[in-house]
Amino acid sequence: MIVGRRLEPYLSDALASIADICDHLVIDDNSEHAGGVNEAAIRSSAFAREGRLTFVRSPFTNFSDARNACIDATPDTLRSGWALYADADEVHGAELSAMASCLARMPADVDALDGYSMNFIGSFSYWNTIHRRLRFFRMHPQRRWQGTVHEALTPLRRREALPAIGAHYGHVCTPEMEVARERLYKSLGQPVTLLDKAKVDIVTPALVWGEQLRDAQVFRGSHPAAAEATIARLQHEWAPVFREVERIVAEQGALDLVRNRLRKFNYERLLTFRAIEARLRWGFKVPAGTLALAPAS
Repeated sequence: MIVGRRLEPYLSDALASIADICDHLVIDDNSEHAGGVNEAAIRSSAFAREGRLTFVRSPFTNFSDARNACIDATPDTLRSGWALYADADEVHGAELSAMASCLARMPADVDALDGYSMNFIGSFSYWNTIHRRLRFFRMHPQRRWQGTVHEALTPLRRREALPAIGAHYGHVCTPEMEVARERLYKSLGQPVTLLDKAKVDIVTPALVWGEQLRDAQVFRGSHPAAAEATIARLQHEWAPVFREVERIVAEQGALDLVRNRLRKFNYERLLTFRAIEARLRWGFKVPAGTLALAPAS
Protein backbone atom coordinates (compact mmCIF):
# COMPACT_ATOMS: atom_id res chain seq x y z
CA MET A 1 0.00 0.00 0.00
CA ILE A 2 1.12 3.57 -0.64
CA VAL A 3 -0.02 6.86 0.90
CA GLY A 4 1.01 10.45 0.24
CA ARG A 5 0.48 14.00 1.44
CA ARG A 6 -3.29 13.91 1.11
CA LEU A 7 -5.34 12.69 4.04
CA GLU A 8 -6.82 9.27 3.27
CA PRO A 9 -10.24 9.21 5.00
CA TYR A 10 -10.69 5.45 4.53
CA LEU A 11 -7.16 4.34 5.45
CA SER A 12 -7.96 2.96 8.92
CA ASP A 13 -10.89 1.01 7.47
CA ALA A 14 -8.82 -0.33 4.58
CA LEU A 15 -6.13 -1.56 6.97
CA ALA A 16 -8.67 -3.12 9.34
CA SER A 17 -10.33 -4.95 6.45
CA ILE A 18 -7.11 -6.72 5.43
CA ALA A 19 -5.56 -7.27 8.88
CA ASP A 20 -6.85 -10.84 9.23
CA ILE A 21 -5.89 -11.77 5.65
CA CYS A 22 -2.31 -10.51 5.42
CA ASP A 23 0.59 -11.71 7.55
CA HIS A 24 2.45 -8.46 7.04
CA LEU A 25 1.90 -4.91 5.76
CA VAL A 26 4.45 -3.02 3.69
CA ILE A 27 3.39 0.61 3.31
CA ASP A 28 5.25 3.44 1.60
CA ASP A 29 4.56 6.96 2.90
CA ASN A 30 5.43 9.48 0.17
CA SER A 31 4.65 12.57 2.23
CA GLU A 32 8.42 13.09 2.59
CA HIS A 33 8.39 13.93 6.28
CA ALA A 34 7.78 12.19 9.57
CA GLY A 35 4.36 12.54 11.13
CA GLY A 36 2.47 12.84 7.85
CA VAL A 37 -1.31 13.17 7.87
CA ASN A 38 -1.76 9.40 7.48
CA GLU A 39 0.91 8.14 9.87
CA ALA A 40 -1.30 8.06 12.97
CA ALA A 41 -3.74 5.69 11.24
CA ILE A 42 -0.87 3.44 10.19
CA ARG A 43 0.74 3.40 13.64
CA SER A 44 -2.57 2.55 15.31
CA SER A 45 -3.36 -0.35 12.95
CA ALA A 46 -3.31 -4.00 14.02
CA PHE A 47 -0.26 -4.47 11.81
CA ALA A 48 1.73 -1.92 13.82
CA ARG A 49 0.46 -3.06 17.23
CA GLU A 50 1.35 -6.67 16.48
CA GLY A 51 4.77 -6.04 14.93
CA ARG A 52 3.63 -6.95 11.40
CA LEU A 53 4.50 -3.63 9.76
CA THR A 54 7.30 -2.50 7.47
CA PHE A 55 7.07 1.29 7.19
CA VAL A 56 8.90 2.92 4.26
CA ARG A 57 9.39 6.59 3.50
CA SER A 58 10.39 7.63 -0.01
CA PRO A 59 10.04 10.81 -2.11
CA PHE A 60 7.18 10.57 -4.58
CA THR A 61 8.16 10.39 -8.25
CA ASN A 62 5.32 8.26 -9.62
CA PHE A 63 3.03 5.44 -8.55
CA SER A 64 5.14 2.61 -9.94
CA ASP A 65 8.28 3.75 -8.10
CA ALA A 66 6.28 3.94 -4.88
CA ARG A 67 4.89 0.43 -5.24
CA ASN A 68 8.27 -0.97 -6.27
CA ALA A 69 9.67 0.48 -3.06
CA CYS A 70 7.14 -1.73 -1.25
CA ILE A 71 8.32 -4.79 -3.16
CA ASP A 72 11.94 -3.95 -2.34
CA ALA A 73 11.11 -3.57 1.36
CA THR A 74 9.22 -6.86 1.65
CA PRO A 75 10.88 -9.12 4.25
CA ASP A 76 12.95 -11.91 2.69
CA THR A 77 10.84 -14.59 4.39
CA LEU A 78 7.77 -13.42 2.44
CA ARG A 79 9.29 -12.97 -1.01
CA SER A 80 8.14 -16.35 -2.28
CA GLY A 81 4.50 -15.93 -1.28
CA TRP A 82 1.42 -14.11 -2.49
CA ALA A 83 1.06 -10.33 -2.14
CA LEU A 84 -2.14 -8.29 -1.93
CA TYR A 85 -2.38 -5.19 -4.10
CA ALA A 86 -4.01 -2.82 -1.63
CA ASP A 87 -5.27 0.76 -1.94
CA ALA A 88 -5.99 3.18 0.87
CA ASP A 89 -9.49 3.91 -0.45
CA GLU A 90 -10.63 0.29 -0.93
CA VAL A 91 -12.37 -1.48 1.93
CA HIS A 92 -13.05 -5.20 1.92
CA GLY A 93 -15.44 -7.61 3.55
CA ALA A 94 -15.57 -11.39 3.70
CA GLU A 95 -15.01 -11.61 -0.05
CA LEU A 96 -11.27 -11.09 0.43
CA SER A 97 -10.78 -14.02 2.79
CA ALA A 98 -12.81 -16.19 0.39
CA MET A 99 -10.43 -15.20 -2.39
CA ALA A 100 -7.38 -15.87 -0.21
CA SER A 101 -8.65 -19.36 0.56
CA CYS A 102 -8.41 -20.15 -3.18
CA LEU A 103 -4.77 -19.14 -3.58
CA ALA A 104 -3.41 -22.55 -2.64
CA ARG A 105 -5.55 -24.09 -5.41
CA MET A 106 -4.15 -21.88 -8.15
CA PRO A 107 -1.90 -23.69 -10.68
CA ALA A 108 1.78 -22.79 -10.65
CA ASP A 109 1.52 -20.68 -13.82
CA VAL A 110 -1.18 -18.40 -12.35
CA ASP A 111 0.63 -15.23 -11.32
CA ALA A 112 -2.37 -13.06 -10.49
CA LEU A 113 -5.84 -13.51 -9.02
CA ASP A 114 -8.25 -10.70 -9.85
CA GLY A 115 -11.45 -9.61 -8.18
CA TYR A 116 -13.82 -6.72 -8.88
CA SER A 117 -14.28 -3.21 -7.49
CA MET A 118 -17.57 -1.36 -7.14
CA ASN A 119 -16.78 2.32 -7.62
CA PHE A 120 -18.93 4.61 -5.50
CA ILE A 121 -19.37 8.09 -6.91
CA GLY A 122 -20.09 11.31 -5.01
CA SER A 123 -22.00 9.52 -2.26
CA PHE A 124 -22.26 6.22 -0.42
CA SER A 125 -25.68 5.78 -2.01
CA TYR A 126 -24.53 5.51 -5.62
CA TRP A 127 -22.05 3.56 -7.73
CA ASN A 128 -21.30 3.98 -11.42
CA THR A 129 -18.94 1.18 -12.51
CA ILE A 130 -17.75 -2.29 -11.57
CA HIS A 131 -14.40 -3.23 -13.02
CA ARG A 132 -11.97 -6.12 -12.86
CA ARG A 133 -9.19 -5.41 -10.40
CA LEU A 134 -5.86 -7.03 -9.52
CA ARG A 135 -6.05 -8.43 -5.98
CA PHE A 136 -3.32 -11.02 -5.34
CA PHE A 137 -0.05 -11.63 -7.19
CA ARG A 138 2.87 -13.99 -6.71
CA MET A 139 6.08 -12.37 -5.58
CA HIS A 140 8.95 -12.88 -8.04
CA PRO A 141 12.40 -11.23 -8.40
CA GLN A 142 11.59 -9.93 -11.91
CA ARG A 143 8.10 -8.70 -11.11
CA ARG A 144 7.93 -4.88 -11.14
CA TRP A 145 5.39 -2.09 -11.46
CA GLN A 146 5.48 0.09 -14.56
CA GLY A 147 3.65 3.30 -15.52
CA THR A 148 3.45 6.69 -13.85
CA VAL A 149 -0.27 6.84 -12.91
CA HIS A 150 -2.26 3.72 -13.81
CA GLU A 151 0.58 1.39 -12.92
CA ALA A 152 0.69 -2.18 -14.23
CA LEU A 153 2.52 -5.20 -12.84
CA THR A 154 4.81 -7.08 -15.22
CA PRO A 155 5.65 -9.71 -16.23
CA LEU A 156 2.53 -11.72 -15.54
CA ARG A 157 1.77 -15.04 -17.15
CA ARG A 158 -1.72 -16.38 -16.49
CA ARG A 159 -4.44 -14.42 -14.67
CA GLU A 160 -7.65 -15.76 -13.18
CA ALA A 161 -10.64 -13.89 -11.79
CA LEU A 162 -13.19 -14.49 -9.04
CA PRO A 163 -16.52 -12.62 -8.73
CA ALA A 164 -15.58 -11.06 -5.38
CA ILE A 165 -16.47 -7.36 -5.15
CA GLY A 166 -14.62 -4.85 -2.97
CA ALA A 167 -15.76 -1.31 -2.23
CA HIS A 168 -13.82 1.56 -3.79
CA TYR A 169 -14.57 4.90 -2.11
CA GLY A 170 -11.96 7.06 -3.85
CA HIS A 171 -14.62 9.24 -5.49
CA VAL A 172 -16.69 9.66 -2.34
CA CYS A 173 -14.96 12.81 -1.18
CA THR A 174 -15.34 16.57 -1.37
CA PRO A 175 -15.15 18.24 -4.78
CA GLU A 176 -11.96 19.98 -3.63
CA MET A 177 -10.34 16.61 -2.89
CA GLU A 178 -11.30 15.39 -6.36
CA VAL A 179 -9.67 18.40 -8.01
CA ALA A 180 -6.50 17.95 -5.91
CA ARG A 181 -6.20 14.36 -7.18
CA GLU A 182 -6.61 15.55 -10.77
CA ARG A 183 -3.80 18.07 -10.25
CA LEU A 184 -1.52 15.26 -9.10
CA TYR A 185 -2.40 13.14 -12.14
CA LYS A 186 -1.82 16.10 -14.46
CA SER A 187 1.61 16.73 -12.92
CA LEU A 188 2.52 13.15 -13.86
CA GLY A 189 1.54 13.63 -17.49
CA GLN A 190 -1.91 12.07 -17.29
CA PRO A 191 -4.44 13.82 -19.61
CA VAL A 192 -7.26 15.26 -17.51
CA THR A 193 -10.21 17.44 -18.47
CA LEU A 194 -11.58 18.33 -15.06
CA LEU A 195 -9.01 21.06 -14.43
CA ASP A 196 -10.06 22.84 -17.60
CA LYS A 197 -13.48 23.28 -16.03
CA ALA A 198 -12.25 23.88 -12.48
CA LYS A 199 -10.90 27.40 -13.00
CA VAL A 200 -13.70 28.91 -10.97
CA ASP A 201 -13.63 29.96 -7.35
CA ILE A 202 -16.24 27.43 -6.22
CA VAL A 203 -15.80 23.75 -7.10
CA THR A 204 -19.17 21.99 -7.00
CA PRO A 205 -20.33 18.35 -7.21
CA ALA A 206 -21.96 19.17 -10.55
CA LEU A 207 -18.66 20.46 -11.90
CA VAL A 208 -16.57 17.43 -10.91
CA TRP A 209 -19.09 14.56 -11.14
CA GLY A 210 -21.92 15.89 -13.31
CA GLU A 211 -21.27 13.64 -16.31
CA GLN A 212 -20.37 10.57 -14.25
CA LEU A 213 -23.53 10.89 -12.18
CA ARG A 214 -25.57 10.30 -15.33
CA ASP A 215 -24.33 6.70 -14.94
CA ALA A 216 -25.06 6.52 -11.20
CA GLN A 217 -26.89 3.45 -9.93
CA VAL A 218 -28.61 3.24 -6.56
CA PHE A 219 -26.70 1.07 -4.11
CA ARG A 220 -29.14 -1.22 -2.29
CA GLY A 221 -26.69 -3.46 -0.44
CA SER A 222 -24.64 -3.21 2.75
CA HIS A 223 -21.26 -1.58 3.01
CA PRO A 224 -18.29 -3.50 4.49
CA ALA A 225 -18.43 -3.62 8.28
CA ALA A 226 -14.96 -2.09 8.54
CA ALA A 227 -16.23 1.11 6.90
CA GLU A 228 -19.51 1.55 8.77
CA ALA A 229 -18.26 3.99 11.44
CA THR A 230 -16.45 6.17 8.90
CA ILE A 231 -19.48 6.19 6.61
CA ALA A 232 -21.74 7.30 9.49
CA ARG A 233 -19.31 10.12 10.37
CA LEU A 234 -18.84 11.34 6.80
CA GLN A 235 -22.58 11.21 6.12
CA HIS A 236 -22.78 14.02 8.68
CA GLU A 237 -19.58 15.92 7.82
CA TRP A 238 -20.17 15.93 4.05
CA ALA A 239 -23.96 16.15 4.15
CA PRO A 240 -24.18 19.22 1.85
CA VAL A 241 -22.14 17.40 -0.81
CA PHE A 242 -24.34 14.31 -0.59
CA ARG A 243 -27.53 16.39 -0.84
CA GLU A 244 -26.26 18.01 -4.02
CA VAL A 245 -25.31 14.62 -5.47
CA GLU A 246 -28.83 13.40 -4.66
CA ARG A 247 -30.29 16.34 -6.57
CA ILE A 248 -28.09 15.70 -9.62
CA VAL A 249 -28.95 11.99 -9.78
CA ALA A 250 -32.66 12.81 -9.51
CA GLU A 251 -32.32 14.70 -12.80
CA GLN A 252 -31.32 11.61 -14.80
CA GLY A 253 -33.38 11.49 -18.00
CA ALA A 254 -35.35 8.59 -19.43
CA LEU A 255 -32.48 7.60 -21.74
CA ASP A 256 -30.07 7.64 -18.79
CA LEU A 257 -32.33 5.32 -16.82
CA VAL A 258 -32.72 2.87 -19.71
CA ARG A 259 -28.98 2.87 -20.38
CA ASN A 260 -28.23 2.30 -16.71
CA ARG A 261 -30.61 -0.65 -16.53
CA LEU A 262 -28.81 -2.22 -19.49
CA ARG A 263 -25.43 -1.57 -17.91
CA LYS A 264 -26.55 -3.16 -14.64
CA PHE A 265 -27.90 -6.18 -16.53
CA ASN A 266 -24.54 -6.62 -18.24
CA TYR A 267 -22.72 -6.47 -14.91
CA GLU A 268 -25.13 -9.05 -13.49
CA ARG A 269 -24.62 -11.32 -16.49
CA LEU A 270 -20.84 -11.12 -16.24
CA LEU A 271 -20.74 -11.74 -12.49
CA THR A 272 -23.20 -14.63 -12.75
CA PHE A 273 -21.00 -16.29 -15.36
CA ARG A 274 -17.94 -15.72 -13.20
CA ALA A 275 -19.71 -17.20 -10.17
CA ILE A 276 -20.61 -20.40 -12.05
CA GLU A 277 -17.11 -20.71 -13.48
CA ALA A 278 -15.42 -20.05 -10.11
CA ARG A 279 -17.63 -22.60 -8.32
CA LEU A 280 -16.86 -25.31 -10.87
CA ARG A 281 -13.14 -24.64 -11.26
CA TRP A 282 -12.03 -23.50 -7.81
CA GLY A 283 -14.86 -24.35 -5.43
CA PHE A 284 -15.34 -20.63 -4.80
CA LYS A 285 -18.63 -19.38 -3.43
CA VAL A 286 -19.41 -15.71 -2.88
CA PRO A 287 -19.91 -15.26 0.89
CA ALA A 288 -23.34 -14.18 2.05
CA GLY A 289 -23.62 -10.57 3.09
CA THR A 290 -20.73 -9.31 0.95
CA LEU A 291 -20.88 -6.47 -1.54
CA ALA A 292 -23.07 -7.50 -4.46
CA LEU A 293 -25.56 -6.22 -6.97
CA ALA A 294 -29.01 -6.16 -5.44
CA PRO A 295 -32.25 -6.36 -7.42
CA ALA A 296 -34.10 -3.14 -7.94
CA SER A 297 -37.06 -2.52 -5.68
